[in-house]
Amino acid sequence: MTTPPEPAPAPAPRPVPTPVPPSPAKDAAIATTAKPASTPPGVAKVAERPRPAPLPAPVRDTAHTAHVEAPAAPTSDDEYLQYDAATNTVTFKLVAGPFAFNGYTGGGATLTVPPRSTNIMNFEQADGTPHSAEIGSGTGQIPNSGGEPAIPRAYTNKVVEGLIQGAKDVIRFTAPDSGTYRIICGVPGHALSAMWIWYKVDPAAKTPSFGPTPK
Repeated sequence: MTTPPEPAPAPAPRPVPTPVPPSPAKDAAIATTAKPASTPPGVAKVAERPRPAPLPAPVRDTAHTAHVEAPAAPTSDDEYLQYDAATNTVTFKLVAGPFAFNGYTGGGATLTVPPRSTNIMNFEQADGTPHSAEIGSGTGQIPNSGGEPAIPRAYTNKVVEGLIQGAKDVIRFTAPDSGTYRIICGVPGHALSAMWIWYKVDPAAKTPSFGPTPK
C-alpha cells in the first residue's frame, strides 16, 4: 500500500509596508530644489511676455472744461433793425415766408422810421413759394398784386412774378415826411392772403422801431 505525499506548506504572508505620513517640510524642500523642465532640443525658447498693467480710469478735468452755453433766443424784434443817427439811415432786414414778413401777417407788425431817413431794406426770400415786397398805400383796399408802389423805388425786383427761394434783393429809397403805408407781397393774391405789415413814417420819431402793432 502506497502512502500519499504530504501537501507542501503554504507560503508565509508578505509583510505590508507601513505608509509614511507626508512631511510638509520635505515637500517644500523638493519644491524648492525642483528645476523647471528644459526646452526640447531644436525648439527656440520664447520669453514669456509680461502682462501690461491695466490702464487707469479716465479722470474728467472739470477745472479746465469749457462751459458752452446754448444761444439765447432773441428778446425783441430789434435784431432786424439798425440805425445810423449821423446819416439818418435805417437798415432793415425783411424776411419773406412762409406767407409772412418776419413772422408777422395781416398788419401784425409795424416798422416806424424817422422822416426823410434813408431806408435800406435787405430782402431775403425764405419760402418755397415765390415772394416779393413793395411799399403800397396804407389806405383803401389791400391790392391783389404789386406794381403800383406808393413810394418811388420802394419795391424788389420781379415784384409781380416773385423771387425764388434763397434769392436776395436790396430796396433803397428815401422816406417821405410822414404817412402810413403797407409792406405787401406783390405776387398776385399774396397780400390778400394777409402777407403784409405796416410801414409808418412818424415826424416825431427820433429813432426807428419794429415790433408788434399796438392794439
